[in-house]
Amino acid sequence: MRVALMTEYSMIGGGESNLLSLAKELAKSVEVTLFCHGIVKEKALEESLDVEDFRTEKRWFGSIPLIGYEKVLTEKLNGFDIVHAYSINVLPLLCFVKSKKVWTNHGYWERPFGVRGFVIDKIVDKVVCVSTDVCTGAKFDESKKRKIFLGTGFEIAESERAPFDKKSVDIVCIGRFQHIKGQDLLIDALMELSKSSESKITLHFVGDVNKATPEDMEFKNILLKKAKEALCENLDIRFEGFRSDVRDYIERSDLVVIPSRYESFGMVAIEALACAKPIVAPDIGGIKDIIDSENVGLLFEPRNSRDLSKKIERAIENYDSFSPSVFLERAKEFTIGRQAEKHIKLYESLLDG
Repeated sequence: MRVALMTEYSMIGGGESNLLSLAKELAKSVEVTLFCHGIVKEKALEESLDVEDFRTEKRWFGSIPLIGYEKVLTEKLNGFDIVHAYSINVLPLLCFVKSKKVWTNHGYWERPFGVRGFVIDKIVDKVVCVSTDVCTGAKFDESKKRKIFLGTGFEIAESERAPFDKKSVDIVCIGRFQHIKGQDLLIDALMELSKSSESKITLHFVGDVNKATPEDMEFKNILLKKAKEALCENLDIRFEGFRSDVRDYIERSDLVVIPSRYESFGMVAIEALACAKPIVAPDIGGIKDIIDSENVGLLFEPRNSRDLSKKIERAIENYDSFSPSVFLERAKEFTIGRQAEKHIKLYESLLDG
């Protein structure tokens, strides 16, 4: 079986890191080529994956696809059994491809409904939804959809955990600086907590901004200003920048906080589980598929910095109630091996159909 995986994104985020892990895992069983560019391509080559240079711009005008016929690309893709688009702007380039086509729907912003949903339905054979929430929002016939959770390539950690000292707490928040990611809510929450807490909290922001997006640059500037205003004896905020070694930051932390206004899935959450770290995250979207009980984390009211502050404080005060073995057992539900296995079964069903 020959599989083409395609994305137009060049930077590394949760979806792109998962795509790289998935390609690497699938390559153990089938022949995989990754069509990509930029940093994604660089990372793929470092992993010795088979790569084709591919790039495209926005290819939708509202609900109308800007269909393009690229002869060389189409002929290449027709040489594959499965063509799997991992991003929305790939789809208009697949209209003349004869191979079986799969699209992964990562969230509502891809608008898998209405006229656009109708068009997507005509282009692809199957739609993979990354969470229950995404599956509900994707308005296709149920037979068209397949829910497959994302998986982490992290190895499951040992169940032992270093002693916790609530007088000195390290929190890590991982993700691009975007309004939807809610880093401003986390700063507000910790400012509130620092007024009454006896803990000295160090917050590590791991990630950076897409400099080509003015609104994201403006948001980062807001964060920098907030962080400067928030600094006090009980709170230290550090901007670590983009890092490829996010596991190191998770393992050195006591608590992983995901302050997002919305998460269609939540890669950071499953990475935290694999490292046996407690999670505080919003009660919204795909997060609810991951944090299924208070044994693995606490959910706060979305967009509510005060409730986020309370849940962080509760996690600190009740830290010893979290069991590393429970985290690691839950993490087994979200491995890259399991994700790849389900994709192969999907591909085989399409080819046998």
